[in-house]
Amino acid sequence: MKTFKALLLTAITILSITAVAGSEHDHGAPSFQPPKGGILKSTHSMHLELVKGAKGIIIYAYNMEGKALGTKNLQLDATLELPRKKPVALKLENKETHWEAAVDSQGTHRYTVKVNIDDGKEKDYVKFTIENK
Repeated sequence: MKTFKALLLTAITILSITAVAGSEHDHGAPSFQPPKGGILKSTHSMHLELVKGAKGIIIYAYNMEGKALGTKNLQLDATLELPRKKPVALKLENKETHWEAAVDSQGTHRYTVKVNIDDGKEKDYVKFTIENK
């Protein structure tokens, strides 16, 4: 009986740790491929695609079915997170179909862009990890 209780307690502990230690702020995989060939992340109400360009990033918004959203009614702000440095705010320029921002990754091979989204009903965020080649 002691062995059974110990096994049960161990199983419950492992399951609770697994549930808490899941990937950060993951809303599940999108049901479509990134239309622009970038990185696709999901919130509760939309998908965001980040495309890395030569001098910066471009962010597109899609509804849950994968149709492009206009950016007029969406508020985005983003921060650049470099290894061993404080996060820096990115200046996103709203182009009404997407947002653009210049990015200085300071020669790092990997950086993260955290995007905060406010659609007027809900606030959420996603994180994109970008690899420099």
